[in-house]
Amino acid sequence: MTTKKRKVSKSVAQAPLNDRIYQSVKWSLIIGEYFPGSVLSIRSLAKKMGTSTMPVREALARLSSERLLQSSVKRSYKVAELDPKRVADQFFLRARLEGIATELAVPNLTASQIDELEALAHMMVKDIKTGNNENYIVRNYNFHFAIYAASQNEELFWSIERLWAQTGPYLAQVVRSQHMPEDWQFLHNEIAKAIRSRNAQQAARLIEKDISWGVTTFAAHIRGELEQS
Repeated sequence: MTTKKRKVSKSVAQAPLNDRIYQSVKWSLIIGEYFPGSVLSIRSLAKKMGTSTMPVREALARLSSERLLQSSVKRSYKVAELDPKRVADQFFLRARLEGIATELAVPNLTASQIDELEALAHMMVKDIKTGNNENYIVRNYNFHFAIYAASQNEELFWSIERLWAQTGPYLAQVVRSQHMPEDWQFLHNEIAKAIRSRNAQQAARLIEKDISWGVTTFAAHIRGELEQS
């Protein structure tokens, strides 16, 4: 079971260098290693990864084309600053797509996969209680994408992962700075329980409830901005 990083498939490990850099930076966005406004220098990233600038430039340009990064000054890219309306919209779309993926996935998940979901859910509750936000963020990814992979719909999976990379820097910032509501802390246990009972519609509703927390959180930022204006 992965905590600090996700499992790397053999195909990713054997991919061209620029693809591996792309996946590495995308993963860093998903788990919030980069904050809103962070600048990614092509030269600095190439030095960190022990490679030339060319594959790094190609990887960052690809991330920019997918709206995961913004082109900044020459030879650098950056994570977008917080735009609460845009992020709330992204969470809204995530909730709908992830609900669909869950409903498709429930009949396909094996008993051992459900065992792992339950174990992850229990560990995430412990992470919240002990304040281990970094492990929580990664386990949260592993929990959700174990479900979405079972949807057996690659286009849906890719679309969801792209949205996770877009929202990752903002979600991680909130997780690290706010106390999570108690009823939300145990939501993953409820999701696993619904999957265990093969109640696809209930599992999908709970997933949507989980993700919609992001919509509510960032909509509150919008209201705050309006009150201040």
